Amino acid sequence: MITDGRRDFSPAYTAWLRKPVVLLLVIRQCHVPVPCRIVGESATALRVRFRPGWEMDLRKELILAVEEDGVMLEPRVN
Repeated sequence: MITDGRRDFSPAYTAWLRKPVVLLLVIRQCHVPVPCRIVGESATALRVRFRPGWEMDLRKELILAVEEDGVMLEPRVN
């Protein structure tokens, strides 16, 4: 979990915690969809997991939208 010393924030992403989501990020004026799971939140950043063992912090100011990832929710058919 990210800590920056502030405890007076409202966690806006709590409903999405540990669920498969797609974050729409803005990076250098480009909109980039990022499939991941939100695993933690601080006042200024989200901790996201792309796959087991691969996590990073994303600044909240880069996030334009978040939605449930329907592709990851569908059961696999062999």
